[in-house]
Amino acid sequence: MTTIRLHPPLSATWTDAAHHALVRIGAAWQSYRARRHAEAAERELFELNLRTLEDIGAPHGLIGQRRWQDESRLAEVDRLLDARGW
Repeated sequence: MTTIRLHPPLSATWTDAAHHALVRIGAAWQSYRARRHAEAAERELFELNLRTLEDIGAPHGLIGQRRWQDESRLAEVDRLLDARGW
């Protein structure tokens, strides 16, 4: 007659726990790398000229955001020049 184990051996429990921890670490690392890659791509897009963004067919939201940033920078420069009397 064989007995039915109600609990797995302790070594199997530790091995399963270690395996699941490594899987979670791997998933977190992949998520981190994907986020870093997306941030780098976004930085490259923000460095492009407004005309280049329009030519490559960037989303209208990005083009509008860039246009707004450019206009706000120009307004800031104009305000500084006006304050200095130029």
